[in-house]
Amino acid sequence: MVRSFAITTSTPVLRLDGSGKGEVTFTVTNALGRPVRARALLEPEGNARGEWLTLVGEPERDFAPDGTHQYTVRVDIPPGTPEGTYAFRLSSVSVENPDEDFAVGPSVGFQVSRPVVPVRPKQFPWWVVALASGLFLIVLVSFLVARAHREGGTGGSGSADTHVFLRFDGTGVFVDLGNPRSLNIEGPVTLEAWIRPQALDSLRDVVAHGYSIDPAREVVLRISDGTYQAGSWDGLEHFAGAPAPGSDVGQWVHLAGVFDGTQWLLYRNGELLASSGPQAPDSVRASAAPWAIGAKGGGIERAFLGDIRDVRVWNVARSQEEIRTDMTRAPKKDAPGLMGYWPIDEGQGNIVRDVSTQQNHGVIRGAEWGGPAKKR
Repeated sequence: MVRSFAITTSTPVLRLDGSGKGEVTFTVTNALGRPVRARALLEPEGNARGEWLTLVGEPERDFAPDGTHQYTVRVDIPPGTPEGTYAFRLSSVSVENPDEDFAVGPSVGFQVSRPVVPVRPKQFPWWVVALASGLFLIVLVSFLVARAHREGGTGGSGSADTHVFLRFDGTGVFVDLGNPRSLNIEGPVTLEAWIRPQALDSLRDVVAHGYSIDPAREVVLRISDGTYQAGSWDGLEHFAGAPAPGSDVGQWVHLAGVFDGTQWLLYRNGELLASSGPQAPDSVRASAAPWAIGAKGGGIERAFLGDIRDVRVWNVARSQEEIRTDMTRAPKKDAPGLMGYWPIDEGQGNIVRDVSTQQNHGVIRGAEWGGPAKKR
C-alpha cells in the first residue's frame, strides 16, 4: 500500500498542567506526489472523549506535492474525570478520495491524576496527634531510606531481584519514545540498559532509533542470532558484536554500546566485549524514525523476549570507567550528555517517565509490569 500521508509528533506523551490542559503539535506531510486537499481528524482511543480535544485552525487544508502542515491539538480535561491514562490520534484523509488516500498518526497519551483536595485543619485529641506524629516519623524515615537507596543507584544497582521492570513477551510489545529533537542524535552516542533475556535467537532490539528504509537509518543496542550487538546502519552496517553467553538467559546483564566518533564499542557488565574497528565519523545520523524500548522504533518487529529496566541514552561517548562505575547507580538528571533516562520503576500505569531534564516520557504498548517490588 502506497503511503498517503506521513504523520509525526515530537512526543508520544502530553503533559497536562494543573488544570488538566495541554497542547501538542502534529506534522502532516503529503506523500502522494501530487496536490491534494486533506482533512485532519481527531480520534479518541479507549475511554478518551472527543469533546476533550480541539483542533486549532482549519481541519481542511491544501497540500502541495510533498507539502507539510502543522496541526495544534488542545486537550482540556473536565473536573471529575477518572484518573488514568488516555490517548488519541490525528488522522489525515483526502477529501476527494478518503477511502484510499488516508493515514493514521501515532498515539499521544496523557495522564489524568486525582486532584489534590485541600483539607480543613481540625482539632484532634492529644493521643491522636501523638499517634499521627509517630506515623509521620515512620513514613519520613522510610522515605529517606528509600531515597538514599535510590540515589545510591537502585535504578541499576543492588540486588537485581528487588527491582520493578517491564516484561516483553516477544510479540512486538514495546515502549514508544517518539522522536523528540533531543534524541535525534548525530555523532557520538551511548546506549545502556539492564536486561534479563529469555532468548538469544533472532533479532531482538533492546533500545533502538529506527530502523527506516528511505533513507536507511538505525541506531540500536540488540541481540542478533546469539550475539550482543551495538551499532548503526545507513545502508552500510557499522556494528560491534560478540557472542552472548548462554548463561545470560534468565540473568540480569548490563549492556552498553558506545560510538566515539571513530568506532563502535560494546560492553557487557562494564567489560569490553568487542569493537567495530574504524568507522566513518557520520556513522550515526539523524532520522525521522521513532525510538523504542523492546522492539524497533514503532514496534511490531525485532521484538525483545525478557525483562528490561534502567535504560539510558547519551549524546556523548562514555568511557569504560564511567560505564562500569555508573551502571550500578542512577545518574544525576542533569548529567552532561544525558538525553534520556528511564528507570522503568513506576510499577503501574502506561507511562514510563524520563527523569532526565529532557522529560522524553514513553508510552507502554503492551509490555507488562513485573518484579517482586511491583507497586500497587
